[in-house]
Amino acid sequence: HIMDAVDNRQSDPQGSIVLRVSVCSLSGSIRLMPLTLKQHAYAVIREKLISGAIHSGQRLSDDAFAKELGISRSPVREAISQLASEGLVDYRPRSGAYVRVPVLDELAELYDVRLALEPFAVAKATERMQPHELAALQQLLIDMQAIVEECRSRPGHIAEKALTERFLVIDHEFHMLILAAAGNKRMMRMVDDCKVMVRVFGHVPVIHDLKLIEETASQHEEILRDIERGEGAIAANHMREHIEFARNVIIQCNLLSKATADQ
Repeated sequence: HIMDAVDNRQSDPQGSIVLRVSVCSLSGSIRLMPLTLKQHAYAVIREKLISGAIHSGQRLSDDAFAKELGISRSPVREAISQLASEGLVDYRPRSGAYVRVPVLDELAELYDVRLALEPFAVAKATERMQPHELAALQQLLIDMQAIVEECRSRPGHIAEKALTERFLVIDHEFHMLILAAAGNKRMMRMVDDCKVMVRVFGHVPVIHDLKLIEETASQHEEILRDIERGEGAIAANHMREHIEFARNVIIQCNLLSKATADQ
């Protein structure tokens, strides 16, 4: 499912605030689902992790998030605690909660999981892909190609923070839509967790220049064209190459950062 939050707060009979989101399934049906304050805080913080707005090693202030969301600190603390249980946050004595900084081997392991799952998923998705799902993937490719053109017009062909965040969100949605089309919710959750952890666990932000964004968009297009032609095995090969490319980029950036820091 693709969830689109609606800023619609209602009071329950006990007077507490109930947040609701509209949930739009890939079949197009829409329904309202209750979202607790803790779930709302969790979703907001997690989205900041995915977009790169929060980086590894950064302190998470429950007071700051509470003020931003207009809620008390208690549900924010619960949300941060859930992120800690998922391995994304560490608690430091007398200091608070921080986004965890992993060792390089952990980054490699996360990509190994993706390499084991996503090629299979795209082959499965190719067999099951519905027209509305294909249309959604095509639109995401158009959106990413638009970012390529925007990056081309930037000084030095470097995507600034806002453009990079848009790129990362579109990339994430592209992969999640393929996994959703494969019809395996457990696999979708596992890859989603891996992608979030990779986003957060980059020791240094990757510089998204025109070359990187253009290559990523080109690889997405290859995968999409394979799906359109019903060539699942070829799509799986291209997905494997795509994930290996992403793994090499982030690991090389982290190795370079470590070498610079050691000098």
